[in-house]
Amino acid sequence: MKKLLLILLKILVVGTILIYLVRSGRLNFEKLMLFRDAPEILAMMVAILILAVVPMATFRWWLLLRAIGIQVNPKQTFVLTWIGNFFNTTLPGAVTGDVVKGYYVIKAQEEDGRTRAFMTLLIDRFVGLFGLIVMAFFALVFNFELILSHERLHSLAWIIVALFGGTVLFYSIVLFPFKEGRDPFLRLFQHLPASKFSIKVYSAFKSYQHQKTTLFLTLFLSIGLHTLIALIFFQVAHLVGIKEMELATQFFLMPIGLITVAIPIAPGGIGIGHVAFETLYQLAGLSGGADIFNLFIIVQLGVFLLGGIPYFLYSSNYQIPKNSEKMFEEESEK
Repeated sequence: MKKLLLILLKILVVGTILIYLVRSGRLNFEKLMLFRDAPEILAMMVAILILAVVPMATFRWWLLLRAIGIQVNPKQTFVLTWIGNFFNTTLPGAVTGDVVKGYYVIKAQEEDGRTRAFMTLLIDRFVGLFGLIVMAFFALVFNFELILSHERLHSLAWIIVALFGGTVLFYSIVLFPFKEGRDPFLRLFQHLPASKFSIKVYSAFKSYQHQKTTLFLTLFLSIGLHTLIALIFFQVAHLVGIKEMELATQFFLMPIGLITVAIPIAPGGIGIGHVAFETLYQLAGLSGGADIFNLFIIVQLGVFLLGGIPYFLYSSNYQIPKNSEKMFEEESEK
């Protein structure tokens, strides 16, 4: 009952946001008709998502699994990634894609490998987040004058600088070879809010201390993946008529927008993402951010729904058991 009420609350929040955006004129669903006049952009978006984004995300997760000795067939990893995207698209408030992916990987492991298998999903999420931060920082560095010319972007610029500094510091700490039982940060995290979660994330990354190549390769994959998505946003911005959008500005704004939609309120950040991108574009003196995000998210949801095909084709192997969330939660507590 509690989970049902939470799902209904999320639906109410998303619905309220979308109604407000439509009535205020900030979100125009008629913009979808633009694809009729520019099918090449739609084809480009679908091709990038299918041929690049999903395979790169699969490879990133597979590298993390392999680095700690968890042997998963690359084909199975690819199929599970598609199925995970399908459930992230359809059931954000109940069985998420990570639960599905995590259940089958965890189930295939011996008892001592299950927690490590679960942790790869957590690390994968954070590596994706770090990739967004690094991408936004380099967009800021290489286009400093352009960002500086937009006074309302200055506060965002400082936030990105701070987040990048935190990311560099975090990776430095993770890779530093502290002596056994002498890691001061484990004691520090015990006195911070959300200590259990902080220790869990830190310890998971620390297990890759001697896998520097994997850590940096997965980070580069994240940056490359997000760069392709930024190019999609740039093309869509021009499609909806925002000709003054600079590529450098897009590379700075898009990562910040995607960081905000990491909150699991709705599939793909519907509602929250619309507001975030509309606000970000307004800070840059532009309008139509909600429309751009809307066009992107609808195409992404359509592509990710294709993950239902492998799920139903291999339903005997990939059925979601009733206790999947319970098992997933038990491993996350360890």
